[in-house]
Amino acid sequence: MNILRLPPYTDSFAEYEVPEEDTYTIYVRSHDMDELLASFTYTVSYGEDTVIIPWVITELDEDDNEVILVDFSKYDEYYHLEIQDSNDEIIVEDTLTVERPYVDPSSITSAGYTLAQATKDEMIARAIIDSATDGFYFKSNWMETTGEGTDYVPLWEKTYKILEAYENDELVYDSSLETPALGDWNYLITKDKSAITKAPVNYAGEYNRSESNPNPTFIGVSDSIGIFETDDSANTFTFRPGVSFPSRFDYRFQLEQGYKIIPSDIKEATLMLIDDLKCGKLDYYKRYITSYSTDQFRIQMDKSVIDGTGNILVDKILNKYVNNVKKMRML
Repeated sequence: MNILRLPPYTDSFAEYEVPEEDTYTIYVRSHDMDELLASFTYTVSYGEDTVIIPWVITELDEDDNEVILVDFSKYDEYYHLEIQDSNDEIIVEDTLTVERPYVDPSSITSAGYTLAQATKDEMIARAIIDSATDGFYFKSNWMETTGEGTDYVPLWEKTYKILEAYENDELVYDSSLETPALGDWNYLITKDKSAITKAPVNYAGEYNRSESNPNPTFIGVSDSIGIFETDDSANTFTFRPGVSFPSRFDYRFQLEQGYKIIPSDIKEATLMLIDDLKCGKLDYYKRYITSYSTDQFRIQMDKSVIDGTGNILVDKILNKYVNNVKKMRML
């Protein structure tokens, strides 16, 4: 089921038909990690045949405080949903796709152009734009990496917030807490949004950060005799300046990434494609002809006919969002 993530989030999120009245158990799992996010029961009374899924699923903790388990209105995401009856038989199994449209379909309806048609055309126009870019969604993503012996962890996607940080599988930062830092360090995103760095909890000043792996400083044999208090061997000792993300340390970050709002030019590009779909203008062979001659018909096509959107103006708008470098790696 495809759900458009649009306010207000007061109505039901999704509805599923069930065969009879019963008490059903609904399980919501993450689509990529198969992690159980929430489970709850829903009773269908006599004369009813629908299980209603709310936008926000909550539960009460041991202190009777309401805790949010899943908030479908927050991110663009895929979920695995399963509905079981009282006999533990699976009645419904579905993939819930929650995505924010680039244009609200209800805002472009008119006489003779229904909401269903507008919704379908917006979905097609969005898919065309996504095929040329990375999409304009807002997601909660996990990033796993190892320390590089510097004070920075590079970011390769547009990032807004660090939700959680783990160092060697130990939770060290949790933004949901009143005091997010669970140790001596706060985890921050640099001003230019290009990397994650750390700052001491009890230090508000500035200090120089290392952008590369510091060179080790070796101590001569004559200066290191007795450094380990053995007094019987000449040991060599190496000093390395301290860094925030040491080499071979494992890190895992949960990040808010993507676009919190749809850029205005992407909205305009979507409207242009929807207009082309409504009017039947998406004809590659007419819109990408660069030369035409008679005598057995010699036609030359623009190279963008292969990978364009079908609208040259939209292609120009999307050019600045096309990222051909995803992540630097060794060949």
